Amino acid sequence: MPKYLVFMDLDGTLLCDHKHISVRTKSTIERLQRHDIMFYISTGRMYELAKITQGLLNPNVHMITSNGAVFDGPAGQEITHLGGKAVELAYEVTQVNKLPMMLFTPEEAYFTEKIPRFIAQNTGNFDEAFGYREIKSFAELKEVESEITNGVVLSRGNMSELNQAREKMAETKLLRLSSSGVDNIEMIPLKTDKGTAVRRIQLERGVDADHTFVFGDGMNDVGMMKEAKYSVAMGNALAEVKKIANYETDTNDNDGLAKFLENFFKDEM
Repeated sequence: MPKYLVFMDLDGTLLCDHKHISVRTKSTIERLQRHDIMFYISTGRMYELAKITQGLLNPNVHMITSNGAVFDGPAGQEITHLGGKAVELAYEVTQVNKLPMMLFTPEEAYFTEKIPRFIAQNTGNFDEAFGYREIKSFAELKEVESEITNGVVLSRGNMSELNQAREKMAETKLLRLSSSGVDNIEMIPLKTDKGTAVRRIQLERGVDADHTFVFGDGMNDVGMMKEAKYSVAMGNALAEVKKIANYETDTNDNDGLAKFLENFFKDEM
């Protein structure tokens, strides 16, 4: 049984520029792992894409991915699917204004409209080395909809179109909506988010909220922050996230995660 659990969002928290982990942060995590502190990446990214970041650390760092729909449990990967009706709804709504949408399984990624690279990179669900398949019709969507765990809808710059899509999806109550930034809509299975995964892991690992750390910067981190005594907003976090968190640290670019942990565990470093 670990002494503590540490859950880390990726973009804007663990990572700098969506790809890199600083030497200081990596070293801090590795040292604390030797003191029975268990670390989890917790991200909206799909499982296979999150593994790229896991590879920058070590295989003993576990993962919550797809905003809680896919995570590492003691007995293996635990998966919740978005559901065919929710996937079809998202497709119909986004096709009205041809909003770009990405849909994910643990292993594969799909897109419905061509996505400008700079927009895709900012979602955190994009990597040039990773393959994406285009869905060109409703018939193609039907072939894969049962395997989809989550998705993200992106703005092309017209926020009113994005807000209209959010309202139409929300009123159906077929799926849960969140966001990792103002220019996207994160689509998650009902009654699922990073927080539900954290609660399940706490139960399975025998670690309570008083021995749990959560680091994040976006609205899709709020759910898991509510499950931890040590909920920590990054210095670059949204103002709403800072209000909810119990603590605040430096920015992701200034090793905020490492600084907080080093100070808390200074007697064990």
